[in-house]
Amino acid sequence: MAENLPVEEFQLEKLELETIQNALNKNLSKFFEKVSVSVSDCPDLTQEPYNLATEGIGGEGSVLLDIGGPPYLIPLVNREKVYDLAKLIPKHVGKEEFPDGWYACGAGAGPWPTFNSNCEMVINLKLDKDGNCVTNKSKVALTSSGNEDELTVKQLGNDESRCALLANLLVSGGTGKILEVKCTRRIDKSSNFTAAIRQALKEEFGEEKPVALGGLFTVKLSDTKIHVMRDFTNTPLETDDDVNNWLKFFHIKPPMLFQSVLVSTDPGLDLRIEHAHGWNLNGERSEAGHYHYDDMPDTVEYHGIYAVANKIIRIDRPQQTHQLGRD
Repeated sequence: MAENLPVEEFQLEKLELETIQNALNKNLSKFFEKVSVSVSDCPDLTQEPYNLATEGIGGEGSVLLDIGGPPYLIPLVNREKVYDLAKLIPKHVGKEEFPDGWYACGAGAGPWPTFNSNCEMVINLKLDKDGNCVTNKSKVALTSSGNEDELTVKQLGNDESRCALLANLLVSGGTGKILEVKCTRRIDKSSNFTAAIRQALKEEFGEEKPVALGGLFTVKLSDTKIHVMRDFTNTPLETDDDVNNWLKFFHIKPPMLFQSVLVSTDPGLDLRIEHAHGWNLNGERSEAGHYHYDDMPDTVEYHGIYAVANKIIRIDRPQQTHQLGRD
């Protein structure tokens, strides 16, 4: 278990939600045929279709947390990098703005010691004010149990609050106003939903003013391309082709729900600037993994619910870095 980790913080400039709303309404039209961005009250996320571990996001004090990174996985795994979110979040995010506890959602690598395998993790858990995990809706997806052409999804319990290697999270303390982002029919065939949001923000606010969002989005009326990591490899992954040949790709029927974090630009912290993991909302199929893009741009419908972070906390930044494995 990783202990005594290096921590860096970056305070983000406070922007009014309406300012970000206007930027997205203007710039997302380059990526989607129909765009509607509004400032809204967060819906109850414990209800259908979400069924998440918290009633809502968007309260005061939202933080983006970036833990570890792909260099701990690629070219070869560092198995010592296991992180307990129930310990890290209270310690490094703090209690001052989170008197009732913390909600964490996002994407990462799952606790390999629990499953004796590498796995994708969809992070969705709630900690009480003492750091106890009281609701854990997190899931892991893996291919290494049985046939690697098959996708296995497992639910984590309240007794397992660990991730491994890397994680990108929104940490929120309560419900409030959010950005509701609705986009249909993708006209930029080289982009995807999260990249489009990030590029729209970057175009408006520039390289020197990062904007960080975290929350969720759904995908309807289109299949979604996802990947799931295979078990750890003993052969070093040295190129993008090596990584893509190691990953296992799937095309999943809608609807899908993804936990998502993104930053318009990296303020020099070696961040993963966008990361989304999710699962299928159709109870008849158990499917989950890492978001790439929709397969049917002419019909796709996206619905995003995002909180704006006021700070980035970077934990255990790799000393030796690279850009592999960040798509």
